[in-house]
Amino acid sequence: MIFNPQAVAFSNTRLRHGADLLAQLYFEAKRTVTAWNALQMSALITNTSDVITDGSDTSGRPVITGAQATTIVTRLIEFIADYEASSNAKLTTVLQVAPNP
Repeated sequence: MIFNPQAVAFSNTRLRHGADLLAQLYFEAKRTVTAWNALQMSALITNTSDVITDGSDTSGRPVITGAQATTIVTRLIEFIADYEASSNAKLTTVLQVAPNP
């Protein structure tokens, strides 16, 4: 058993926090992809250079195109697949450490 105050502090402040963030990203990815599919967003947001007019051109946020939105959904799908590969091996590892997923 490791009982070193520096190791304990690092585990509690960094490792557990990192695991929480990874778990939260996984669950948000699942929710986003589920909503994308359920709402059939690919019919509304097509994989083109058309800009999604959401006020970002005046708010300071980066403009987003249909192609960029589609690519983000693709990255989320890839992330989910990676975490669920080999019987959820990566997801299980993260959830074993995450106190607040």
